[in-house]
Amino acid sequence: MAHQGAADTQYRTEPLLAFVTRTMARERAELREIRETTEAKGLPAISVGPDEGRLLHFLASACGAKKIVEVGTLAGYSACWMADALPKGGMLHTIEYEPKHAKVAKENVALAGLTAKVTVHTGAGMTVLLTLEAHGPFDLVFIDADKTGYGDYARWAAKNVRSGGFVICDNAYLFGNLHRDDLPADHDDKPKVAPMRAALALLADESLFSSCAMIPTGEGMAVAVRR
Repeated sequence: MAHQGAADTQYRTEPLLAFVTRTMARERAELREIRETTEAKGLPAISVGPDEGRLLHFLASACGAKKIVEVGTLAGYSACWMADALPKGGMLHTIEYEPKHAKVAKENVALAGLTAKVTVHTGAGMTVLLTLEAHGPFDLVFIDADKTGYGDYARWAAKNVRSGGFVICDNAYLFGNLHRDDLPADHDDKPKVAPMRAALALLADESLFSSCAMIPTGEGMAVAVRR
């Protein structure tokens, strides 16, 4: 059978994706409400979708996660998906820079009945990460925040994830610009290219990670297993 190139989208139709979402990425009603009301609450509609949420739930379950760190909370949608996979006594620490977003996230976590499993921290990513080290090592770190910080976040994750744990970077395609060396100096993504490439190079470092893969979601989700 001929190899289907990455640009071939003949099978990836909207009706097909909708069917898959209904079949395999079903949301709890509370999570759907969180996703559908994010914009109305004044937050940008840039969180993961239900398919990616289900994928994060799967990955957290696959590594038997009990302790998770998320960098980039927004409205708390992805945090709720991962927290749903945690056993009793598990904890997800999620970090949000914007106080307004953190407030909405706390309300949404409560709506989903997950307050006992989620701690929302407000502050700069690296500043908060350094305070969380005492709670490690962690089973999973999910990075979905400011792209210029990805290199630093990935390095922190590599040092603070246990053997067999996962490090996950969302938006890894960098909005289609990951591979481009010709971006104009004033392009919004220009300063993000080097940090994203650094993060992905780290995940591909076989001295640190036993396996890595790029999951071809719409935004690209890079996953690596700590050696």
